[in-house]
Amino acid sequence: MTKSIRLALALAIVLFEAGNALAQGELLPADPALVRGTLDNGLTYLIRKHGNPERRVSLWLHVASGSLNETDETRGIAHYLEHMAFNGSANFPPGSLIPYFQSLGLSFGRDQNAFTSFDQTTYTLGLPDTKPETIDKGLLYLSDVAMRLSLLPVEIGNERQIILEEKRARAGARQRVQDQIYERLAPESTFGRRLPIGAESTINSVTATDFREYYTRWYVPSNMTVIVVGDIDPAVVASLIRQHFGAGPKAPRPADRPVGVTPQTTTQAIVATDPELTQASVTIVRVEPPRPPTTTVEQHRRDLVELIGVWVLNRRLQAQLAQGTAPFLRAHASIRQEAGAIRLVSLEASGKPGDWRKMLGDLGVSLQRARLHGITDRELGDARAALIAQGEEALQREATLPARAILRQINGAVTRREPVMSAAQRLELARRLLPGITAVEVSRAFAANFDPTHVTFIAELPTGSDVPGEADL
Repeated sequence: MTKSIRLALALAIVLFEAGNALAQGELLPADPALVRGTLDNGLTYLIRKHGNPERRVSLWLHVASGSLNETDETRGIAHYLEHMAFNGSANFPPGSLIPYFQSLGLSFGRDQNAFTSFDQTTYTLGLPDTKPETIDKGLLYLSDVAMRLSLLPVEIGNERQIILEEKRARAGARQRVQDQIYERLAPESTFGRRLPIGAESTINSVTATDFREYYTRWYVPSNMTVIVVGDIDPAVVASLIRQHFGAGPKAPRPADRPVGVTPQTTTQAIVATDPELTQASVTIVRVEPPRPPTTTVEQHRRDLVELIGVWVLNRRLQAQLAQGTAPFLRAHASIRQEAGAIRLVSLEASGKPGDWRKMLGDLGVSLQRARLHGITDRELGDARAALIAQGEEALQREATLPARAILRQINGAVTRREPVMSAAQRLELARRLLPGITAVEVSRAFAANFDPTHVTFIAELPTGSDVPGEADL
């Protein structure tokens, strides 16, 4: 090898490593159509002008706290507090809020609502027009929720039975079985003991003091995001947000309570039964601690590599169904993070109760075949084409999406603590990254993610004689 060739190779290596280092530190882009700001007290706002529907605007208040920030003594208080947002605040005494909404032309429950999950409590308000005075009134209510709830003991007592009735109404067969599974999936953690609906014993015992402690700790501006999407002037809305939320207290963003999920190191089985189930489900799942939010191009590429492996396996399972050779009626593989608290790598199938053994066997064979033999270049090409096509379709549809879909996308990114990207940015990244992804690395990532060494086998079955013991499963 000549000296000039050696120098050229060395230079190429240096340039490659420099480019690779740059890619590792490259941050994901943010949607340029999104107007973003942060007030002095830490509250963030995200505003997007969007004309579908015309002359309408929606306001969401995202509080980055849900049931995972409760304690053993206050299970259910995050959801309970969501209800209390309609039962008295500085500007809206008890009983006055629904008439106030009606005076704006809103219907309670349709145009105004809220929801609580493991990691968020979000209040939603759809306004009938985009007049500054209407937006001003909507923001007055949301700022009361954020900073000025009354939390009167008598109102807490009046709402208690409503919470309990909602809990009982939700307790169908699927929910009861899911609760059994969640309680045991990561027993070393608080994950399964912090279901958003809470526990009846704590719902009956929480006091006004408990509410005040939770509210003052987690409902601070630095832990909130106001999201506005509609046919509006973002500058006008930003000014109104500053007026209504700027006086809120300045405090550091509170650190979430540790959930305590650890890597799974044993193999276990969970058999969950209920007499009202009509189908059987079997799942092979591996539990891991959560990953940090995806904020860099390098992390996004890793996610694409993993997504392709899951996409290929799901297409194989669908082909089995189409051919009529599958013992299941539905099957699906996924890799997902739940509330930034737990990472679940799972393969599940559902079908007739008497076929659960065949379903579990088929899942095991399909999984091991994919791990041992990997994916083909042709499958990789099909996955690339499908992902590009999905990106192109998303780009074409983005301008005509209803505002609520845009709000859900933004709220999801805020919940994950990831950048809000446009459809064009996602498509550009896919076109840039997918050609460099190989079948070998997809196969390697799939085999590692779906390693069955330490997993949980789950059977969800109707109560009956064909129910195995967990050791048998």
